[in-house]
Amino acid sequence: MREWSRGVSKRRQEQIHRIKRGKGEMGRKPRYSARRAAPSQERWDELPWNRPGNWMDERKKKKESRLLIQAFFAFFLLTGTYLVFQSDSSSAKQAQAFISEVMVRDYNFAGVAQWYEENIGGMPTILPAFQEKPSDDRDATSWIAPLKGEVVRPFTAEDRGMVIRAAENAPVVAAAEGWVVQAGREEGLGKVVVIRHGNGWETWYGWLGEIQVKEKDWVQPKQLLGEVAGEEGDPLLFFGMKQGGQFVDPAGVVPVE
Repeated sequence: MREWSRGVSKRRQEQIHRIKRGKGEMGRKPRYSARRAAPSQERWDELPWNRPGNWMDERKKKKESRLLIQAFFAFFLLTGTYLVFQSDSSSAKQAQAFISEVMVRDYNFAGVAQWYEENIGGMPTILPAFQEKPSDDRDATSWIAPLKGEVVRPFTAEDRGMVIRAAENAPVVAAAEGWVVQAGREEGLGKVVVIRHGNGWETWYGWLGEIQVKEKDWVQPKQLLGEVAGEEGDPLLFFGMKQGGQFVDPAGVVPVE
């Protein structure tokens, strides 16, 4: 009986000891929980909206600085172009001719469309610039007759243009919008105006009286260029057209009466 009581007492003490030891282990925090929580908390703190301060202000400042840089370069290019056109030196003349040619040059949408089709596939027809257009360059520009008159000498390769008879002092207007690249005297044509248009076109207006435009002017269709002065007292106008550096027959392009 005593041995049984001693066994019960011993088991009771062991249970109390285990309980005490279990509480101690339960009171401790698992080590792995702290290690796992730390990285996730750091990643959470790295998000922009959890950083101290106003993160939207930082984005706004970056955008403003980028706009300032773009404005500076735009002002630099504009000022440089203005100074080039104010100079009369030979190098400035070459730069002016290049800038003028670039201003009226049509963008090579056909080449871009071909590259897009070869490298990406398909045609982005949602963009109007990539839609198919007529191959005839005449459709790209609306041409008008430079004056009302009668063609008395048709185009020949030797003459490089046609001759139109009109009324005395009849007004001569631009056949299309473009850039005046020459306004002055030319041997064989007297006072002449040359206008550069898009798609490599040029129009020549010779035997003029007083010229109403000057070089580097941008003219609109039907804008007055001058009056017919003629040749040897006859009110005639020389009218020529160039395409890609070669004179062509204006009758096939402009509706000359």
